[in-house]
Amino acid sequence: MLSALVIGNVRNASKLASVSGPNSDRVVNIKWSDGKTGEFPLIWLRDTSPDPKTYTISPAMTARNLKMKEFDVEQKSKKIWIDEQSDSLKVEWECGLLSSFPSKWLQIRNPSDQEARKRRRKVYLFPEDTWGNEEIEKRLKRFSYEEFMNNDRVMHDFLEAVCIDGIAVLKGAEKGKKGAVEAIGKRIGMIKRTHFGTVFEVSLKADASNMAYASNSELPFHTDFPSLSHPPQLQMLHMLRSAEEGGNSLFVDGFHVAEQLRKENPKVFRILTTHSMEYIEEGYDVHDIDGKTIRFDYDMCARHKVIRLNDEGVVNKIQFGNAMRSWFYDCEPSKVQDVYRAMKTFTDHCYQPRNMLKFRLEDGDTVLWANQRLLHTRDAFKNAPGESRTLTGCYFDWDIVKSRVRHLRDKLSLEQNQPSA
Repeated sequence: MLSALVIGNVRNASKLASVSGPNSDRVVNIKWSDGKTGEFPLIWLRDTSPDPKTYTISPAMTARNLKMKEFDVEQKSKKIWIDEQSDSLKVEWECGLLSSFPSKWLQIRNPSDQEARKRRRKVYLFPEDTWGNEEIEKRLKRFSYEEFMNNDRVMHDFLEAVCIDGIAVLKGAEKGKKGAVEAIGKRIGMIKRTHFGTVFEVSLKADASNMAYASNSELPFHTDFPSLSHPPQLQMLHMLRSAEEGGNSLFVDGFHVAEQLRKENPKVFRILTTHSMEYIEEGYDVHDIDGKTIRFDYDMCARHKVIRLNDEGVVNKIQFGNAMRSWFYDCEPSKVQDVYRAMKTFTDHCYQPRNMLKFRLEDGDTVLWANQRLLHTRDAFKNAPGESRTLTGCYFDWDIVKSRVRHLRDKLSLEQNQPSA
């Protein structure tokens, strides 16, 4: 199904005008009546041919039928021409298959069109910019919990905001009542289970298994689970009972801080993108599973760079937690001092007012954020007599959240939707 965006982009599309090739590079050249051109590899045309022999497309599945084990990657065409009546490109293959490519289909997928490629990259829902205090104060998005639970468009917009900004807030769940985390998790998809269970509770308690449970003092900026090789990518917290004073939520865009360091302190940026830190998390937690109290013992250990880059040099992951940082530095002793200076500089940037977002979660509020992008903390707090600041929370992975966004775009025929085949 073509989305409203795709249809809008091609509504006034010109018609196919000419075709030539394949040339020596096995590329077919197409020209449209408005002068736009496209270069289409012959093998790509065969592999993506929109026909039942090539693809199975049903409500339950979209999958290519071709098997690479048997697929001839030196495919040859007998004849290539433009069918003016249907405004489509026709290719007759030596294997006997006849492929038909509508003009709009080709324009949407044009491999040589930079705008088409840019549009396609948006399907991954990776943030295109970062934020400091001034930007996020203006654009932090807040939605109604009730509308999120009952309106698919609101759910889409909330999750899209989390993808783009790394954070969004739901307001107005019933105060003091448990179950919001489970309800939101069910609406989104699959909650990610960790060694703290599926849904956990954050409040002060004896024999705490986490720094957040141990004291009402200020916590340091951190990402959760640096002790895991593959930590949860998103975290959600729901406020059941807020503190009488303090307990504000603080966030900083780690991607933004990394880019500041890249420009302002290249040496620190280099150290944090090339040197790995070791993190250890050892202890136990108690879970209620199927009506039984289960003690889960763990000894987690992992090494990461504080700032990680993708193959294009773009920052795509932040992981840092001073409380769980270990003693081991796998480098020459002479380099350790510079590593500490780099960690200190990174932390100082996180606490600069130009970078921090600070707000109070009121009873019934829920926040969802990107755990491998944003660092978070809370300031010191004072409980009311006989009460304890209490939150419930859970974790998600991006694959589930982004899948839900794309599914909703398809279901609601939103302008951002894109074809899958």
